[in-house]
Amino acid sequence: MSATASCLALRSLEGLNPMASFSYKGLKRDGSSVEGRISATDSDEAISQLRTQGILAYEVSANDGADRKFDRKKARPKDRHRFMRQLATLLRAGAPLLGAFDSLLEEEPCRELSEQMNAIRSDLRAGGRLSEALSRHMPTLPDYASRLVELGEATGSLDVRLNEVAAQMERDLTAAEEVRNALSYPAFLAVAGFGAVIFIFMFVVPRFSTLLDNSDAEIPALSRVVLAIGTFFNAHIPWVIGGVVLLVVAAIQIWRTQALRRAVLDIAFQTPVIGSFLNASDTARWARITGTALAAGAGLIDALALAEKGVMSERRRQGLEQARRSVRSGDPLESALRAHTRTDAMTLNLVRTGRLSGALSEMLIFVAEAGEQDAKNLAKRLTALAEPMAIAFIASIIGLIVISLVLAMSSLYSFDVV
Repeated sequence: MSATASCLALRSLEGLNPMASFSYKGLKRDGSSVEGRISATDSDEAISQLRTQGILAYEVSANDGADRKFDRKKARPKDRHRFMRQLATLLRAGAPLLGAFDSLLEEEPCRELSEQMNAIRSDLRAGGRLSEALSRHMPTLPDYASRLVELGEATGSLDVRLNEVAAQMERDLTAAEEVRNALSYPAFLAVAGFGAVIFIFMFVVPRFSTLLDNSDAEIPALSRVVLAIGTFFNAHIPWVIGGVVLLVVAAIQIWRTQALRRAVLDIAFQTPVIGSFLNASDTARWARITGTALAAGAGLIDALALAEKGVMSERRRQGLEQARRSVRSGDPLESALRAHTRTDAMTLNLVRTGRLSGALSEMLIFVAEAGEQDAKNLAKRLTALAEPMAIAFIASIIGLIVISLVLAMSSLYSFDVV
């Protein structure tokens, strides 16, 4: 449980009920109008408190923070995870669902998330279900979130399922953070090296080109190519800068486009070290969601359909969909996975053992834990390899430029460089 969620639960629960702020308008016993604010767990309690004070309320509304300043406009994945964790904490402490939303809205620092929570609360007050409201008003939540919440509503274990959703979101965030940490410094080296190469081509190489223009020396082909590139860059500096900017914008746009992003991810899944890490993470995520759904009371077919939506690889998703159809036709799960996915032999054996022993959900959770540990180990290996590879790549490019310039100078002065 996070410290933020714990502090919020302790501060906003009184008698296991979170207090929220309500604005009201009403009439006193003498007929005069009155308005103000009152703290209560929900609107019904606010009306009851006002009645004991001799006020007949004709308008009571929760203060949803519309008149206060927010720290930021857009919700981040961390904000959505925090919301799920805090909601699970409040419900586990015994708070009513509407009261929990009232309390969270009073403290929410993100405008987008506050608006989404307010819309969900309105649906709940109208008699809607939390799972449907989450799907409607928080479309950026993982696909498995609303389905697990729906299972919690059906089995009376909403707080438990919300906690599982928060835990899975935390694992997803941790995996993404591990990749960022592993690639951030190599990416910085690559960007710095790329900038250095562009600088050399634009300002250093052209000086050598000017020096060699009036020479009759026979310049090697490699040197001629490098000098030509440098001359072109120097003559078209605005176009070069514009091209670099366009490349950056195009890369960002590719990552934001869902179809192109999936294509890039599918390519990454085929690379040696990064692919192994992504495959381990994807297998762990699939096993975790399937096992959690089975433990929550979902049928195998429904659990498999839910887990399909949690994987990153489009190719794996298609294979899992075919495997689910095979299971629906009567095939054992491990046979379907073997036929339609690239699941390793150890995982298949564990799935078979779990199916035969009637403990499939527990065995899938074990598979998930093993996969998560493998992913952590691969992330460490990726960190260890990425930095020297980035340095070697940039050094080789700069070294090639230097060698070409030295060869050109050696041709100018008619001596060989051994």
